[in-house]
Amino acid sequence: MSLIVLIGPQAVGKMTIGKELEKRINGKLLFNHQTLDLYANFLGYTEEAFSLSDQTRFNLFEAFVNNKETNPTNSIIFTVMIDFDGKYDISFLEKIAKIFLNHQEAVYFVALTANLETRLKRNTHEDRLKAKPSKQNLEFSKHDLLSSLDKYRLETTQEELTHLFPNVSSLTIDNTHLTPHEVAEEIVTTFNLN
Repeated sequence: MSLIVLIGPQAVGKMTIGKELEKRINGKLLFNHQTLDLYANFLGYTEEAFSLSDQTRFNLFEAFVNNKETNPTNSIIFTVMIDFDGKYDISFLEKIAKIFLNHQEAVYFVALTANLETRLKRNTHEDRLKAKPSKQNLEFSKHDLLSSLDKYRLETTQEELTHLFPNVSSLTIDNTHLTPHEVAEEIVTTFNLN
């Protein structure tokens, strides 16, 4: 049983790669908007909606590690955007990793990057828009993507991941020129997830 966390900025390909991983391992994808949009539909994208979304994730992960015998899947593939200069975001990653590590279960962090031109193109992809209603306002979504470049540090290095999370197996991948299939294969091979 394991937790595989796909980390990266908007439109880097986290959800798409998560779907590819689902085809290769006994894992189920939880992409970040599935919990966030649930609360935002009623509360807007407020601090309370983000807090409730995080609490739902913690509760799910706790229940998952406590019900190994009855879970229909062995792994959770989770996608999230992280500000590596934000204390709360680093704490969030530490907390979800600890839930699994405390039960002697494996945790893998995969930090994805892609150049801005590629991300802007992926930001309008049909699958993304269908799965994430909040991204359907293309002008707002593009502005949000571009403005986040100045507000947050959404990319990291292998060295930083290893330093911040020494008990977690980690990997960084620039998937600008890689297909989702190629990225999923690299993750499966690197972590021996077969």
